[in-house]
Amino acid sequence: MMKKIALIAAALMLAVSALAFAACGKEEKDGTLYRISAALDADNMIVTASMDVHYFNSGESGLDDLQFMLYPSAYREGARYAAVSESEQGEAYPHGMSYGGVTISEVTVGGESCEWAVGGEDEDVLIVSVPEIAPGGYADVSVKFTLALPETRNRFGHMDGVVNLGNWYPIVAMRDESGWRTDPYYSYGDPFYSSVADYEVTFTVPEGWEVAGTGSVSASLGDGNATYSFTASGVRDFAMSASANYVCAERETNGVKVRYYSSSEDAEGLDTACRAVETFSRLFGEYPYDTLSVAITPFKEGGMEYPSFVMVSDALGGDMKTEAIVHEISHQWWYAAVGNDQINEPWMDEGLAEYSTTLYYENNPDLGVTTQDRIADAMQSYILFSDVYSDTEGIGRMDRPLGSYSSPTDYAFHAYVKGELMFDSLRHIIGDEAFFNGLKAYYSDYSGRVADAGCLIAEFEKSSGLGLVGFFESWLSGTASVM
Repeated sequence: MMKKIALIAAALMLAVSALAFAACGKEEKDGTLYRISAALDADNMIVTASMDVHYFNSGESGLDDLQFMLYPSAYREGARYAAVSESEQGEAYPHGMSYGGVTISEVTVGGESCEWAVGGEDEDVLIVSVPEIAPGGYADVSVKFTLALPETRNRFGHMDGVVNLGNWYPIVAMRDESGWRTDPYYSYGDPFYSSVADYEVTFTVPEGWEVAGTGSVSASLGDGNATYSFTASGVRDFAMSASANYVCAERETNGVKVRYYSSSEDAEGLDTACRAVETFSRLFGEYPYDTLSVAITPFKEGGMEYPSFVMVSDALGGDMKTEAIVHEISHQWWYAAVGNDQINEPWMDEGLAEYSTTLYYENNPDLGVTTQDRIADAMQSYILFSDVYSDTEGIGRMDRPLGSYSSPTDYAFHAYVKGELMFDSLRHIIGDEAFFNGLKAYYSDYSGRVADAGCLIAEFEKSSGLGLVGFFESWLSGTASVM
């Protein structure tokens, strides 16, 4: 039975709240460039790589060091923050526990030797001493590294002849008013936070392998190998999947080259990807890149988003696969283009992506899935979750960082499910015109930048003419009741 959302103290919608959201400092695209050359040893599942980073200091103070996140460290044996929680290890490691990681072998600055060390809370940060980089200045850092790929159904590793390289190379950490952000790799959610940059990446694999990844791609053959060359501009991450079993289907829609990689032909999956690009471009604004690649991979989750590239689990079929493809593609607008702090405000991209999936079905009625049914399902499942987890600390609060959730379930029901319910409630309150105008403005104003909650709220306030801080505060703080 369909139930309604009741908001405690709904009059706060028009009130001035004491909640202090961060200021909307618009982050302009910087001039950082990553050049990476990598090669796969498919027999031993080892990747050797060299990386040159032309780093631009877009901050307001000088720097005497650069800090790079080493996300593959979470896959090593003995990691303090393991990539997979103990309760999910059976699903992630179906052939038994397997470990991997990253080894840094050489670092230079401007072609010269330098002081560097691997540190951080979990030996997951590369700290490089550099001559002071003034605001607006540059530094050139080169890093040689080796990856050992664990056998796992995850965004980093290999399984059943498929290699996933998500969050695989040393990436410059974000900086805020407190300094370098070196948040740990939590075993749920997306513990990543990065700025936009340009990428030129080559990946050499055995001949006969296909490689899907971020950006535009070309391939060349030689000496029994295939080298794939990628270029991507203004993206906040770079990822790939590769396999000798991939079949690539391609179609152009709305001027976007859509590629679909799977172990067999899948016309329906490609259709879904193209329809998602068309639907979201119409609802939010033009798709932000020239290409989109969808790779069906061994993955314990439903999928994972990267700029112009998404992974979707090969364990899914039918309606579940369709939903995963659509959800991950919606992240091209919410996370890839409009960035947000996925550690401290994960509801911003996940809640929007989940509601965008509902909008996809609403705008493609031939699929037979209604908004009313999806919201009813979300509401009923959230109520059941709240009953079961009623004694959990922080229950109902969406304004929690990743590390404060008690479990992946706790996280998912707040960032995804309650996030979707919040955006649906907002739409009913301010009306369709103001809601979609607000989303379009949010996308237009912050594409290529990082937004916070205050930025999102301000766009909806402008489009609706209403004071909405109190509305959002009630949902984020947990005083809004879903019943």
